[in-house]
Amino acid sequence: MFSHSPRIAAAAAVAIFALAVGTGIALLGGDAVHQGVRVDGVDLGGSSVEQAESRLSLIAADAARAPLTLRCAEEALDTTIGEMGGRMDVRSTTQAAYRIGREGNFFRRVADAISARRGGVQVPIVYTFGRDSAAARMRALARKIERPPTDARLVVESGSIRAIPEKSGVGVDLKRSLRRVIQAVNSGAREADLVVTAAAPKITAADFKGIDGVIASYSTSYKPWQRDRTHNLRIACRAINGTLVRPGEVFSYNKVVGPRLKEYGFRDAPIFVHGEIEPGTGGGVCQVSTTVYNAALLANMNILRRSHHSRPVVYAPVGRDATVAYPYPDLKFENTSEAPIYMLAWVGKHTVNVSILGRKVEGREIEVITVGHRVIEFPIIEKVEEGLNPGTQAVRRSGRSGHSVTVYRVVKSGGGVVKRDRVSNDYYRPESRVIAVPASRCEPDAALPDP
Repeated sequence: MFSHSPRIAAAAAVAIFALAVGTGIALLGGDAVHQGVRVDGVDLGGSSVEQAESRLSLIAADAARAPLTLRCAEEALDTTIGEMGGRMDVRSTTQAAYRIGREGNFFRRVADAISARRGGVQVPIVYTFGRDSAAARMRALARKIERPPTDARLVVESGSIRAIPEKSGVGVDLKRSLRRVIQAVNSGAREADLVVTAAAPKITAADFKGIDGVIASYSTSYKPWQRDRTHNLRIACRAINGTLVRPGEVFSYNKVVGPRLKEYGFRDAPIFVHGEIEPGTGGGVCQVSTTVYNAALLANMNILRRSHHSRPVVYAPVGRDATVAYPYPDLKFENTSEAPIYMLAWVGKHTVNVSILGRKVEGREIEVITVGHRVIEFPIIEKVEEGLNPGTQAVRRSGRSGHSVTVYRVVKSGGGVVKRDRVSNDYYRPESRVIAVPASRCEPDAALPDP
């Protein structure tokens, strides 16, 4: 009675399988996007590839206006995909929709087609990003988050020094962040976390170990009503202020202050050019270098490079000036002490000031002295000049006296001299006075008559 049951069951299974295959073939037949496939809410089911592309082209502009949020810790930056340089890739998006139910083995394709038909499938928009516009927008957004590190610094209050701790900065890895944003957008997400990096300060409070006070200070006077020159003084002092020179390191004025160019804020002001005063960009920075030089001498630093001006300056004694120009001549000194030094530089109401902080040496005194200062009289040169009336003359160049001077640094301890070094032996060349005289100074004697 039941001998035919297995055969019947097998036949039924074959029939069901055949039905399923037939149904699957029917589902997978045709060359249109499967029913239930949507892109950004647009139903593309039953559309040909060309029809789907046409329909998606209509929403491309709206897709670019889709909001996008970039997150960094507690902060959120709002933008749009279009502002990030993103545009819908209509063809790639259409192909992504068309591939639903057409990838994998037969049963996988059937399952995907049935799933789309029953519950719908949302296909993410495929975006392309313009490299330049995306990078520019990322840089602009990063500037709202990024925070430069703050170096530790020292301040002098009521004769004592106090350290203000450093602060780490925050940076954004632009390339990695941009890749992450593009990946998130093309996966259908509208939020992405930026890749943040820590920016370490160059100077920390630990770098001040060994500094216990002011070891030298020097000031020079300036005329505040010379506005452009005063402006340059402030730029140079700001560059130097907060400079840390560790033991064995070399301070370079030109490296710290940089080129004296208008693009860096410097203005035209009087400078020495071949002994004459002319306008030049950065005029005044030599007063700051002179102030630094004298403070370094009094701090017992090892002077490696220094040049004097072509003529004496009004803001420092003869032999105690230091001229600079970029890239040379430069002012350089080495920190030969066992502790770091920290430089403070600022412009007061009437003075340029430099203080050097370091490790005090109990009982030590340093004095800078000049000896053998000799004034060299300028020579007088007469030049014949046509057109001058007999008996007259005219000064064409006033002339300038020269100077010769030797500078020593004397180190004392306990009232006695422990070291005396010659710092420099300077010679400021005199400039001759030029006087124009007529071709003939007097009328020739009248001829005497014959006897």
